[in-house]
Amino acid sequence: MHDLNCPKTGEPHSDAAKRVADTYNLHRAAIGDDAIGQWFAVRLQDGDSDGELYATRRDAVRHQHHNEQWYAFVCIAPCSMSACEAASFLATNRTAYDAGMRLADPDHRAGGRELIPRVTVEDQRAQVGALLGRCAPSNLILPRA
Repeated sequence: MHDLNCPKTGEPHSDAAKRVADTYNLHRAAIGDDAIGQWFAVRLQDGDSDGELYATRRDAVRHQHHNEQWYAFVCIAPCSMSACEAASFLATNRTAYDAGMRLADPDHRAGGRELIPRVTVEDQRAQVGALLGRCAPSNLILPRA
């Protein structure tokens, strides 16, 4: 089942996206409301996680043993995560990484910079387009490397 505006409608999501969604939803279901606001790391390559929840993003970054540039960091929210959302999350982070952005920083007080998640599908696509250099909307501010 795909979300309403999922660009992959009619084809399955990657195993990496399914892994991210499963890890997220497992933490959310197993720990309940205590998981909200905690972080976990997922490998950009395959969506795998160490299975740990961390109190802060910085803790999650620092526990990747100097390999943080190969990971994305997910914060647990009150809602669940679909495979469509996980695929979009991974694609956005991979695009940022491929564009030369390094968001994770173990020495930064917050664990590094974050891309601000966009509310609408159109804004999310504009953000990815800007990362790819296809367009530069005037209302989109990208973090500097």
